[in-house]
Amino acid sequence: MSVESVWVVGMGEVSLQQIGVGPRSREAVGELTELSVQTGGPIGTALATVCALGAQARYFGRVADDEFGVIILRGLRDFGVETAFVLTEPDRTSPVSFTLVDQRTRQRTVRFSRGNIPDIVPGDLPRGLLDEAGLLLLDGRAPAAQIAAAERAKARGVPVMLDARHLGPGMGELLDLADLVIGSERFASEISHSSDVRRSLAELTKMGARTAVVTLGEEGAIGLAGDTLVTQGALPVEVRDASGSGDVFRGAFAYATVRGWPLEQALPFANAAAALSCRHLGGVGGIPSLAEVMRAAAIAH
Repeated sequence: MSVESVWVVGMGEVSLQQIGVGPRSREAVGELTELSVQTGGPIGTALATVCALGAQARYFGRVADDEFGVIILRGLRDFGVETAFVLTEPDRTSPVSFTLVDQRTRQRTVRFSRGNIPDIVPGDLPRGLLDEAGLLLLDGRAPAAQIAAAERAKARGVPVMLDARHLGPGMGELLDLADLVIGSERFASEISHSSDVRRSLAELTKMGARTAVVTLGEEGAIGLAGDTLVTQGALPVEVRDASGSGDVFRGAFAYATVRGWPLEQALPFANAAAALSCRHLGGVGGIPSLAEVMRAAAIAH
């Protein structure tokens, strides 16, 4: 089955993201030198990345019927993400964030609101959500619904990929159901009660994941699949904004997964995609082309 005929199905956070660049100042009012408004959030950016690289993606979740929600869904559709199953909540506020990037140091200050949309519950899951799915991507939000979706996926033989940023309610059950876990450094230390990343990877695979990966920011990433350990240093690029680069990493890894690539190929590919995204403002704003990522991954590898 070709990558064009299977879907990466995602459930989790999408949001409206505003990214501004300006000088650091203690003044109450200051002018930005650049501003970008785009769809974002961990799952939104990951699914946009999947589509930008050439695979198909479907999002299921809930947004408000406000202007933020309209922009979020339009941004996903512009990348080709299917949103037919999305639920729209009236008289609510969609998630939104603002990131100020220091124009000299590129350091970021983030402020956000999760809005007031009710969580997805198991009864909301639509029947056809996993039709033709090659991967289910979850982020641990609304855990009851995501656990139910993961159980459906397992029953249908659809692999489950878990984006694990920190321990929280339901994460243990999701880890039991996950075939692939991509965790942050914070999550890795929480899961193993240690700063030893390799120990964390071993713990995750003991829980049932066939493949475990930990992203290391400026240090790159490391992954374990069976007895195969792969480490990948960061790709040197001129960083304008690292917002969403971890989400691009996960989207690129999802793309590699539905293509059937082994860890030795998937990890350098996802790492290169994440690094290249930092050349522009915002995760979605910086998604590189497949050709760019393939070239960069080949050089890095």
